[in-house]
Amino acid sequence: MLLTISLALLLLLQITLLVRNKTLPTGRKWLRSGLNVLLWLVVMAYVWQPAWPVSHPAKHALLVGDEVPGAVVSQVKDSLGIQADFTARTFKAGYDSVTLLGQDFPTETLTGLSNVTLRWVPYNAPGKPFDVRWKAVLREGELQRLTGRVVVPEKQGLAVRFGNRTIDSLLLQAGENAFALQFPAFARGRTAVELAVNGTVVDTIRFFGRPLKPLTVQFLLNNPDFESKTLADWLGRHGHTVQLITTLSKNISRDLRINPNETNATPDILITDPANATNSAIRKAVADGRAVLFINLTNAEADCRTIGRATGSRWTVRRISTEPAIPAGNGLTALPYRFADAPNQFMSSGYPVAVQQTPTGRVGISLVNETYPLALSGDSLTYASIWTAVLARLYPNETNALFANAPFYNRMAQPIRLTYAGKTSLTTLRTGPDTLALNPVPLNEITFAGTYLPGKAGWQTVADSVEAFSNGRLTDPAFQRETVRRFVHAHAHSNSKASQKPVAQTVPNWLWLTLLLIVFSALWIEPKLG
Repeated sequence: MLLTISLALLLLLQITLLVRNKTLPTGRKWLRSGLNVLLWLVVMAYVWQPAWPVSHPAKHALLVGDEVPGAVVSQVKDSLGIQADFTARTFKAGYDSVTLLGQDFPTETLTGLSNVTLRWVPYNAPGKPFDVRWKAVLREGELQRLTGRVVVPEKQGLAVRFGNRTIDSLLLQAGENAFALQFPAFARGRTAVELAVNGTVVDTIRFFGRPLKPLTVQFLLNNPDFESKTLADWLGRHGHTVQLITTLSKNISRDLRINPNETNATPDILITDPANATNSAIRKAVADGRAVLFINLTNAEADCRTIGRATGSRWTVRRISTEPAIPAGNGLTALPYRFADAPNQFMSSGYPVAVQQTPTGRVGISLVNETYPLALSGDSLTYASIWTAVLARLYPNETNALFANAPFYNRMAQPIRLTYAGKTSLTTLRTGPDTLALNPVPLNEITFAGTYLPGKAGWQTVADSVEAFSNGRLTDPAFQRETVRRFVHAHAHSNSKASQKPVAQTVPNWLWLTLLLIVFSALWIEPKLG
């Protein structure tokens, strides 16, 4: 500002002296004044350095991850019209925009791209599932759902396996496939299953099964049978209190108890047959908000109508075969019917077993004829997976539970939710050596949300008796993909969007020098013209 004022005063002084000069003709005064004004304008413009936005061709480069084959690089270059491609080792700064191809990039390479426009083209290796998601923590017997995408060159099988046993599978078509596999959480604590494409293990899925709280289960049957006796023994071996009441003859019944407790608690679940649907104990259980499961159906349509009238549920079944029984998987058979869909109805375990949520309680129906042959044949895993899944649907609603989606990654934030029905609000959660802040979820007074940040790789304690697995291998493709995804997302939402700023064009220094030389030369020549 001071320089501007000084130059303006100098110009004013020069013009004043020229006007008062009596020896110069009027034309020469105008010429000399114009040259001085021009000099002043050039000097002031040089001081101010005017700039204006211009558009120019952007310099674009393709930055290729180490895992991307050369054929894919050539294809992407041709489709995007990019001439220059680099790896992390050969890349140099100076480009306006960069397309990332793949996901195997060092962290320092990514952080060096903060001032350029970024585009990301993930590389999906054939036969390698990506964007795989599942539940990190779930209740024993709860249905685990595994989703993701995979590219295969031809029809291939995709399966999730536990040991040598396939627990769910599907057929992939040539090209990119979205898949969803599901199976009940059949084990307590740390659990690992394998994801295999065409028989080759490509990923390990780790989750934590929360043990079921011991229940009180009552069997109310007219006649003892192998199905109910086998199920009662299995429940007893898993720590549940079981009361098996069977009617032997009129006014004579047998009462068998497994793991009896002194409190004589009200049963959480009643297991019965359609003949007892109108029993007062069944009606009271549903009215009190407890669960009832009906087994040993013989006439599905008539039995479902009887159960519906007695319990306030609404069941619709449709016959799907003229055979007296149809295969239900793993050597089991079921009645030849299928449950019609209903908004309050949930299927369980991949078998024809469904549970309806009534206004008060829960009512379940099994169309499976018998499951005890699995236990007798030694297939305890399948038997357990069926009944733990059924129990999970009938289980009383939990007031204290943790919910989170996997995978977790070391030092990457992940949202989690908790339900807590305590008298005081839950503000923090102890996660190993750290404390996690929680906030109440609007519209749900017993649900709280927080952000969990694993501090190291491996199994981590998230809450009391609950763990989650954190992936910390820098070379893992899923870890690399998530790193690039989060970086690109953060880059797009950051405040430093240099690529979106208009490019400013200024006058080059050589032009300033030329202008000054011309003006000074004119001022030097002008007095000599007279």
